[in-house]
Amino acid sequence: MLHLLKKLLIFWSKLQAWLKIIIGMVLGIAAGIMLGTDAQFLQPIGTVFINAIMMLVAPVVFVSLVCGVISMKDPSRMGRIALKTFGVYFTTMASGTTIALFMSSVVFKPGKGVFLSSLTSKGVQQVGPKAFSLIDTLVGMVPANIMVSFTEGNILQVIVFALLFGVAITLSGEAAKPVEDFFNALSAVLFKFVGIVMSFAPYGVFALMAVVSGTQGLDVITALMHMVGVIYLCCLLVMVLIYGTGLSLARLNPLMFFKKMLEAQAVAFSTTSSAATLPANLKVAENKLGVSRSIAGFVLPLGSTVNMDGLSTYMGVIAVFAANLYGIELSISDMLTIVFTCTIAAVGCAGVPAAGLVVLPMILSAVGLPLEVVGMVAAVNRVIDMVSTTMNITGDTFASVIVAKSEGELNLELYNDGKAVSDPLGLEVPENEQYTPIFN
Repeated sequence: MLHLLKKLLIFWSKLQAWLKIIIGMVLGIAAGIMLGTDAQFLQPIGTVFINAIMMLVAPVVFVSLVCGVISMKDPSRMGRIALKTFGVYFTTMASGTTIALFMSSVVFKPGKGVFLSSLTSKGVQQVGPKAFSLIDTLVGMVPANIMVSFTEGNILQVIVFALLFGVAITLSGEAAKPVEDFFNALSAVLFKFVGIVMSFAPYGVFALMAVVSGTQGLDVITALMHMVGVIYLCCLLVMVLIYGTGLSLARLNPLMFFKKMLEAQAVAFSTTSSAATLPANLKVAENKLGVSRSIAGFVLPLGSTVNMDGLSTYMGVIAVFAANLYGIELSISDMLTIVFTCTIAAVGCAGVPAAGLVVLPMILSAVGLPLEVVGMVAAVNRVIDMVSTTMNITGDTFASVIVAKSEGELNLELYNDGKAVSDPLGLEVPENEQYTPIFN
């Protein structure tokens, strides 16, 4: 018996993290069906898991944003390119959340008709909805006491402080080099911390899914699958409508873009890692789409760090899903809050392992939704990450193409498979130089 147990432990230790989470979900559903309402004794385990994620939200957002700001040191030309790049990133992220909110709240309504009573127990705070005031929100973004902002989890104030702090470090020049090194090191430590917390995800997911299926039945599982389907459709719509329209307005063929992106998209879909897809993405952008090396080398690595179109899109769907599950009506002001929070928070958490699970609690709390949904999303996070990462890297390359076109650094003949075309916008078209791949 001990020998068999040892073999099982060795087998378990060799499984990939996402597979462990899926196994935890399946076993949790089975346990909930068998135990029924008695499964509630597992709730403390799920509560601890959610609390551990909440514990990391403010530090991760703060350090990630500070590191992102201090990495932007390029004057003149790079400053102009950075401004254009961030303009594209913020536009696509906000558009993604808006489309997701519309499709999920008006058209598909995931979670509708499956009413859950909140299982929130001691230790997990549930924020009640507040009246929305634009002036109060803008004034309230500037913290009077940043320590209070951290302790109360006021993420908007943490974001503002992080941006200003990062700018101050950059303007301080060489004198701030030790502080810069400290934050880069702290970022690495926090990423490792997130990894430690996520190593407990299979057990937290097991407990939460057991409680949900045991007390609510299998209807919530069906609703969860419906939500995943809506997320995939919304991501596809954003790529076709937003990216396709943007390329058309820039007088570029969208079909050519998407055809050439298939190689990098396949890598992103299978690895669920923007960083791992970066070499393939650089190769496609330079050698197939004709983006100059200087533009691709700046926009794509930056995008893998701060641009998360996929995350901002699926957070919109999950917010509506959570509201429908608990019978909470989202007002227009709630939706505006979701769009703003998703866009800014996505920038702050880009590049963080399991970034969606880190961002989700702050989105839910911002509009007064229960946090148990975090456990449900964790159960299908790998499936969501596959399409989310694919959309992220596609958005990065889309931005590089648009910026390169505006700077006159897009090889249109290469983009169009060697077919000579005139530039309808009157921008400078570089000579058809031979691009040497950085990554083969």
